[in-house]
Amino acid sequence: FWLKTNFLKFVPLLAPPFNTPFTMRVAAFVTVAAAKTIKLTWTDCGDTSTHGKITGLTTNPDPPVLGQKTAITSTGTVDEDVKSGTYTVEVKAPVVGKILTHSDTVCGDSSFDIKVLGVNIGSITVHGLTCPAAKGDLSLNIDMQLNDNLPAGIGSATVAMTAVDDQSGKLLCLNMNAEIQKAEDVVV
Repeated sequence: FWLKTNFLKFVPLLAPPFNTPFTMRVAAFVTVAAAKTIKLTWTDCGDTSTHGKITGLTTNPDPPVLGQKTAITSTGTVDEDVKSGTYTVEVKAPVVGKILTHSDTVCGDSSFDIKVLGVNIGSITVHGLTCPAAKGDLSLNIDMQLNDNLPAGIGSATVAMTAVDDQSGKLLCLNMNAEIQKAEDVVV
């Protein structure tokens, strides 16, 4: 039998002599190695009146892999104590325009699905601050998972995350650009 996937052309799995434990482990490794990834770039979009400054962003795994949960950690500083506030996430894609706008509290965790034309293509969990949060170093953690059946080369999506404090002052501004990368053909 042959298994056809989005990222491998054909890999013999079950037809003898390909059903050995070693061959199955190699096929599983090749499948993981050839998965589509996401090229993720970011910028702090705050101005001089923004209380928080994002100075770093990391992902685990790096690069993010479609179909797997990706932990995104942004680090920086905030120049005020944060008692409460609201964040807004807006996702846009060049072909379809605005995909979603979601707002929630900056304190505690919140989750939402990403849908395009009513089809769920992934989910995001924002691990918000433990409020009140003291001024100083800041870490914002986000878990993201996008479906692995998204086609490579469909373009990119921009994710804009802004937050305001309990006085409607600018708390943070983060822009991310995500582009699905085509898996390289693997010769077995």
